[in-house]
Amino acid sequence: MRYSYKAKKLSGEVIQGVLEADNPKLVINQLQKMQVFPISVKEVGGGAGLSREISIQILRRISAKDVMTFSRQMSDLLRAGLPLVRCLDVVGNQTPNPKFKSVIKSVSSDVQGGTPISDALAKHPKVFPSLYSSMVRSGELGGMLDAVMERLAGFLEAEQEMRSRIISAMTYPAFMILVCIFVIIVLFVVVVPNFMVMFEEVEVELPISTQILLWFSTFVSTWWWIFVLAAIGGILLIRQYIHTDAGRLHFDTIKLKLPMFGELIRKREIAKFARTLGTLLANGVAILRALDITRDVISNKLLKEDIDGFSDNIKEGEKLSDRMAQSDLFPPVAVNMVAVGEETGNLEDTLQRVADAFEKDTDRVIKAITTIIEPVMIVIMAGVVGFIVFAMIMPIFQISQSIH
Repeated sequence: MRYSYKAKKLSGEVIQGVLEADNPKLVINQLQKMQVFPISVKEVGGGAGLSREISIQILRRISAKDVMTFSRQMSDLLRAGLPLVRCLDVVGNQTPNPKFKSVIKSVSSDVQGGTPISDALAKHPKVFPSLYSSMVRSGELGGMLDAVMERLAGFLEAEQEMRSRIISAMTYPAFMILVCIFVIIVLFVVVVPNFMVMFEEVEVELPISTQILLWFSTFVSTWWWIFVLAAIGGILLIRQYIHTDAGRLHFDTIKLKLPMFGELIRKREIAKFARTLGTLLANGVAILRALDITRDVISNKLLKEDIDGFSDNIKEGEKLSDRMAQSDLFPPVAVNMVAVGEETGNLEDTLQRVADAFEKDTDRVIKAITTIIEPVMIVIMAGVVGFIVFAMIMPIFQISQSIH
């Protein structure tokens, strides 16, 4: 089969052409051997003139786990004494992700051409953020690139582990919510209409609870599309508002004020702040540059704007702990620990301990949330189902009494 392709050279030039291959993956492999980055591959059809395009963007995305594995393998190979370019080639060939393989080959070509690896990595900010390239740069300057890669792998592993714990802890509550919604929908769509037909055939005055239930069931079954449109429209409007600076700040402020969940978000962000800043300082990155990188890593805009003002205060000679104490987002325990680290001249290690402490607090909050959500959802579900059953049974009792 013949495939037309669009690809990008290392120089940035976009090229097009046609290749013969049995499937799109073989075309991608050929393009990678040609040292070009595939953008799209299109199967050229037969007489009907139809074609089927395979976008490279829908291939497996480059995940944090891919970058973590890359860092670990690079550290091991560098410690074994292999040259840098050879390390990149070996890791690139072992990477199963074709998109990541192309990125690594691009980095390898740049390094082979004399570009420092930190600058080569910085050309791919979506894969290697400024945190990564800055730490690699410090490792280059200090002659300890293998150790830096090891620390990066550990840093990414800690982040991945925390993210996985949060997702796994929230899976069961999310499942419970979906079950509740499903049961309520079944009751309103299947059970209530059947009772409604029976009640219409019997001339008995229905209790107020039954009337409310039947009215709501009729309203939902008749005007369900309004709920769907309102939900879709609301989601789109909220998403558009959140993408504005003011909207994002407002949304992140509300998230921090949510009961329990706000505390979870705050502890998680503080742990990320301390872990990132401590890791950067431990690798020789200047504190002002480290704060700028840390600010970019933080996802909550309220905390991000707070950190944004840290650099100006530190330039004026103010201590980091003093500036943190002025913020409402950092609890006293974090401020005091950082102050002790500054006094002892061991700030980077102290920040790592702050991160450890707040990650443990995050775990405790997660367990508390999951412990509370389960009985709350059961009570809510029992209340809704109980009301429906009560509203359905009461008229039956009235009908039986009228017969007797």
